Amino acid sequence: MRRTLLALLMALGVAGTTVPASPAHADPVGTLACPSIPANRDPAVTLVVYRVARAYSANDKVTLSAFEAGWVESHMNNLPCGDKSSLGVFQQRWDYGWGTPEQIMDPVYASTQYVTRAIVCDRDNPGYSAGQVAQCVQRSGFPDRYDQAAPTARAQLNEAARTHAIAGGSHTDVTGDGRDDIVTFTQNALADVYVGTSTGGSYTGTSAKWNDFFSLGGETASTGDVNGDGRDDVVTFAHSNTGDVYVALSTGTSFGAGLKWHDWFAPGAEIGAVGDVNGDGRDDIVAFTHNPAGDVYVALSTGTGFGAGLKWHEFFSPFGEFPALGDVNGDGRDDLITFTQGPATASDVIVALSNGSSFGAAQKWHDLFAVGAELPRVGDVNGDGRDDIVTFTCDPNADVYVATSTGTGFAGTTVKWHDFFCLAGEFPYLGDANGDGTDDLIVFTKGATNDVHVALSTGTGFLGTTRWHDFFGLNGETTL
Repeated sequence: MRRTLLALLMALGVAGTTVPASPAHADPVGTLACPSIPANRDPAVTLVVYRVARAYSANDKVTLSAFEAGWVESHMNNLPCGDKSSLGVFQQRWDYGWGTPEQIMDPVYASTQYVTRAIVCDRDNPGYSAGQVAQCVQRSGFPDRYDQAAPTARAQLNEAARTHAIAGGSHTDVTGDGRDDIVTFTQNALADVYVGTSTGGSYTGTSAKWNDFFSLGGETASTGDVNGDGRDDVVTFAHSNTGDVYVALSTGTSFGAGLKWHDWFAPGAEIGAVGDVNGDGRDDIVAFTHNPAGDVYVALSTGTGFGAGLKWHEFFSPFGEFPALGDVNGDGRDDLITFTQGPATASDVIVALSNGSSFGAAQKWHDLFAVGAELPRVGDVNGDGRDDIVTFTCDPNADVYVATSTGTGFAGTTVKWHDFFCLAGEFPYLGDANGDGTDDLIVFTKGATNDVHVALSTGTGFLGTTRWHDFFGLNGETTL
């Protein structure tokens, strides 16, 4: 069933709040005054602000200014009230040309109004701090408050960036030769997609462009074989208020034109993922609302489009957890996995198995894995047909731990499979790089080097790290 705009507003954090259908234009003062401002941010709002900033290729200063302004004005909440006629995340005033009250109460619209104006302020005043950019847009009577909020704003920006980048794993064999390749989405104004194909011992192609306009900034780019031809295609979730999902099919040497396969799926701050949840050989799309409701929706692939979005689970992976898909019991259907990512006392791994038409009850499969800020991934690293879980510390220790699936749980709490792979700022992934049936470690170094390193799996550990590409996946790009 297609969800309504009301559902989107609930996902964006308006749920539980009384929002006037038609604010009192004649007398906005008092009737819309906020009795108080929530003490904490609404994570859905912070993610929308971040995605809008990426959609406009905003630089770090402009993006930080948006988080400073949002925190100062509303503690990053979509307030249906404010001083005089002020409303929403940025307390914009409908009677000062920011839009109608209904528009301002839409966090996507409000963020767009802020970010586009901030980009101009920054361009015209390159020496401004983030707080001064915020003041340039907001014209507050208390201009110093924005820079003072920088530490809180930075922490929330980093949290939103991490949530946006959630990618538990996806197959990337775009040529159909049995070896996973590497893909990067520039996600800027050009929106190019580049591929490095695997030879089994390296990745070829420095500038092999496979599509020249796919997946804009702020969208979630992924891969999967959505038409069942044995080649992985590219998929992008537009989010925002459109909820569109586009697909570009692989020909084996390029990706075709981007085509809309769904017109309302994973809108706003929801998390999109790709996997074959019904076991028909075609990858489907899954949306985690990632809010207190914790709903999970699925739209099955027909081979030429995605069907209606249907709820397959009513409470799984709320905000703060790291959702993923993988066939953990080896029955050919991808299941739900979530890493709670708390401290050592609360770093559980929960699984809900697919029966082909829904996901079953959530079950704890591990009680200590992927602690805190570690980066978890899902893949079959021992080649037994069941997906395992892998976590990267991505810190100076650069350790990699694995817990293999038994079909009913994940075994191993502190089983280290590699002792130096993925430093801070790098992006790790899994893929069968050499086509031997076991998933290997892949890391995109980003930064100044932009190298791609691989550590092949032996089935019981990972071999030493070797460089498979020396220039792929720049800063700001999405790499898989």
